[in-house]
Amino acid sequence: MERRHVFGGAIALTGLVLTAIQIVHGVQQLDGFEGQTRGIVFSVETVPFVLVGLALTYVGYWLSLQDEYEPDLPRIALWGLGGGLLFASVAALIVFSQQVKPTVDILDQAQYIAMNHVTIGVVVGVLVGLYDARGRAHQRALEAERDRTEQFANKAMDINTYGRELTRSDSVDAVSALCIQALQGFLGLTETAFVVVGDEDYRLVDSTMVDVPDSALAELARRSRDQEPTTVVIHDSLPGPLSDRADGALSLRITELDGGSAVLLALADDPDGFNDEDVQLLELLLAHAATALDFVSDEHTIDAGR
Repeated sequence: MERRHVFGGAIALTGLVLTAIQIVHGVQQLDGFEGQTRGIVFSVETVPFVLVGLALTYVGYWLSLQDEYEPDLPRIALWGLGGGLLFASVAALIVFSQQVKPTVDILDQAQYIAMNHVTIGVVVGVLVGLYDARGRAHQRALEAERDRTEQFANKAMDINTYGRELTRSDSVDAVSALCIQALQGFLGLTETAFVVVGDEDYRLVDSTMVDVPDSALAELARRSRDQEPTTVVIHDSLPGPLSDRADGALSLRITELDGGSAVLLALADDPDGFNDEDVQLLELLLAHAATALDFVSDEHTIDAGR
């Protein structure tokens, strides 16, 4: 027998037992009443609780048919047991309070009884609400993780699309244009540059930075020559002309080219705002670009004398 049948059957049986007890108690409370009054007393004192017991029976039957709740059935049963014990203790306290004051009219005590129940009800409601809130928070976290994974997958597919275009490139300029376009599209980085830099010489292939000396870009690119190929490095310290434009920069060393290093640069106002997924996507783009550059004919050389 599956566990859901055991727990569901136990809950349903509990509901039936409680329903039977409510009916017996309801009949017992009719003593001393006659005629239409008996029907009113039974309707008010017994019928609502009988319906609650039958509802519990139905819930147990329904749970026995649900596969998805099987792991949580012990927790549900413990919540039910805990709730029953809690309200049983409240009832015991009320009965005890009436016993120590037997001469007090029950109507005079109505407000105190009501407030006792309200106090316990609020506590139980808050605890159940907290449990529900934790469940919803967990659900929101799962949904956020799912959305993040989907976004990463979609971006990775787009990067692969750029990769196919890069493999069709026939020049360094074409590779540079695609890499800059990808940086602008995926990360929103508008100030970018593609530099081929050697020990003393360099060639600025493309740049979207206005009024920035080529030598400053070459200096930043030259700092990246010790990087491993197809890696991303974040720079907090920038050459003078660049430090006035942004708080940091990314250098993306692609591969060796024409005796120097092909480096993709991008200024960033928040260099720490890139997560691991962004870095992985950039490294994937660099891998495609490195493959493309390996097949590009060596039509350009680094201009000397700059």
